[in-house]
Amino acid sequence: MSRQTSANDLLTAAIDAGRISPVMPLGRLMPVPAGDAAGDCEDRLAMAIESQQSLDLARRTSLGLADLVEQLGDAPRNADLAEAMVSGLPEPLIEAGLRHPDGFPGLERHLRLNAMAVPAAAPVALDAEDYAANAGAIAVARARGVALCIGGFTLDAGPPALAIDLAAFVGEGGLEIAMLRETITAAREMTEVKAPLSLLLHGIAAGALSLAPHGEADLAKRGAALIAAVATIAGTNTLTKADAARLGVDPALEIQPVDGITIAIAPFRADAAVPFLPASDGLSGHCALTVCDDDGLTHLSEPVRLMLSDRPDDLAAVQSALEEAGDIDSLPGLSRDTLRSRGFSDEALSRITNAFREGLPLSAAFSRWVLGDDVIVKDLQLAPEAFDTDGRALLRAVGFSAEAVVALDAALSGLAETTARSALQAAGAVLPDETGFAISTAGIARKLCAGMMVEADGWTTAQIASALEAGLAVYLAAQSGEEDSTVSDRMAAITSLAEDLAAEMDDPGPAAASGPMPAQAGIQRSRLPDRRKGYIQKATVGGHKVYLHTGEFDDGSLGEIFLDMHKEGAAFRSLMNNFAIAVSLGLQYGVPLDEYVDAFVFTRFEPAGEVTGNDRIAKATSILDYIFRELAISYLAREDLAEVGEDVSHDGLGRGLKDGTRQGPQPLPEEAVQFISRGFSRGQLPDNIVILDKKRAERDEAAVEGELSDDHDDPAYLPQPCPNCQSFTLTELPDEDTIHCETCGAETSPESVFS
Repeated sequence: MSRQTSANDLLTAAIDAGRISPVMPLGRLMPVPAGDAAGDCEDRLAMAIESQQSLDLARRTSLGLADLVEQLGDAPRNADLAEAMVSGLPEPLIEAGLRHPDGFPGLERHLRLNAMAVPAAAPVALDAEDYAANAGAIAVARARGVALCIGGFTLDAGPPALAIDLAAFVGEGGLEIAMLRETITAAREMTEVKAPLSLLLHGIAAGALSLAPHGEADLAKRGAALIAAVATIAGTNTLTKADAARLGVDPALEIQPVDGITIAIAPFRADAAVPFLPASDGLSGHCALTVCDDDGLTHLSEPVRLMLSDRPDDLAAVQSALEEAGDIDSLPGLSRDTLRSRGFSDEALSRITNAFREGLPLSAAFSRWVLGDDVIVKDLQLAPEAFDTDGRALLRAVGFSAEAVVALDAALSGLAETTARSALQAAGAVLPDETGFAISTAGIARKLCAGMMVEADGWTTAQIASALEAGLAVYLAAQSGEEDSTVSDRMAAITSLAEDLAAEMDDPGPAAASGPMPAQAGIQRSRLPDRRKGYIQKATVGGHKVYLHTGEFDDGSLGEIFLDMHKEGAAFRSLMNNFAIAVSLGLQYGVPLDEYVDAFVFTRFEPAGEVTGNDRIAKATSILDYIFRELAISYLAREDLAEVGEDVSHDGLGRGLKDGTRQGPQPLPEEAVQFISRGFSRGQLPDNIVILDKKRAERDEAAVEGELSDDHDDPAYLPQPCPNCQSFTLTELPDEDTIHCETCGAETSPESVFS
């Protein structure tokens, strides 16, 4: 094996394990300020606002044009295009659709890709004096989408860089410095350009926690020792005996430097589409204290476990506190007795407890999919359809006040992290804080890095000043300010008016019944039945649990989806929930599922990686890739998107198709769709369902006879019963003095019937 092949294999394994990111330009791994801090501050902020508005307008315009093109359909006729042009669709857009190799669907995809490709604006560089003197202008700029970088940060965004999670290189014996150097060496060898390779350091706080058993009490000194170790590998530092002891490294170990390395510390870009999720971001003092496994159970994270590895009693106490955190009685304003008094059964309480211990949010723990229709209907006497995903509404329906639900939701959000932090502090563990750790570590290691930046949202002016004095540049992300209420109210009124106009087009009323119909009726929404079929698929994508719930129309086609995740933060969960609602509305308005599948499969963002719990999908490049591949396999028979064949079950055992021990899967008959979910059975007849061919043949024959007899009048039955079988199916035969029974076939005289 060549050295280059070995280096490539090492880097691939490290990327797959999440220890490092792929090598890419520095500007894709961190926010790099545009230009310098020279010039008038207010002018630069005004230009940044205008630039951000231009980018936002370009994104919105591209999406709006894509929506217009989507309404034309896959293959619009000339008459359709002419009508669309009269209605206001730009002529150049129609010509672009005609010229596109893939037609109008290809143009739509191109426009949506353009919208996604609009770059985020670079942060505006400011110095400390500008920041202090222009607070008002800065607040306005941040509210309009402008990010700031205060203090000097001079690294170029173009040269190659590698993000490293230092916590991933810390084990029970301390820093695995040999593995760290080998990884950095492999990355340098695989870099083709001559420019220096920048190492972007992360996981410093989590790594400092992991090094607690090696004797150093000061967290900042442990963090600085990690930075010093990387600087030693880069050849810009010599590891001292004190730092070696803090890291658990042999002081006599000779470390050969790697040429062409620079070191930087900065926040990780939130929009960087790379498979890398560090244990802690840059010099941020925040790191995850708990993790959720594939079974949904919450455990202490690896840095915390290593921190307490020499204190087994404290470790057991913290783990015990974490296990008890999901108990209903431990939540404020909630208890088993309270829920029993509101109608919840012991079985319902057990389901809620399991949901809490799996880390599900309040809205999911009390939802229909966790409690079940039997609990909501029989115990609580409520309609389950109203609580598909919103358990908060169910709590209000059983008597909890809105304030109590909000307080309970806040207490449950991050419950595991809060419990672990309290238990660790009770055990005497020292945890890093956001500002103190960053400033102290930077003060010690400021000469070891070419640039140091920390995200300081929520910091006070004094804390930012201290960070600047410690040699840190300060990054302030753009704020999503409050929406303009005037614009929001007007858009709501416009939307309501548009819905009314569409309803009038769908139902013109009796006054217009005799008049001409409009040339193009409004698009109608197909409503799902109140009692509907579907299935629930639980799976884990890259260590993140995902619940997919589907609802089907009467014919078995997909009509709605629900997505439930946990441990992802309220913003991400809300985005996924609203994304599912948007997809469901599209399906109900007639958007083909194929369009969603083509648009979202193989999209790439975190979380991603190995998929467990799904018997047809083994890996996914994102949550959306997994969701729409699962839907395509289940509802569209897209076996090209499956990684495991239909002859293999979820446990890896064959189903016996190839050796002839059982018959291959049969298509699902239409008469079975009303009882069986098409998606759950993936369009195939389950093994435990048998369709009797004789009955089916009888129904088919009866249907044919019914069609042939449509032109004949139904027989006129007499009101008297048959003397032979007592059935009311007597008819008078034409031109004959005889009464005939359709049921038993007996024939008798009229005298015996009417006497």
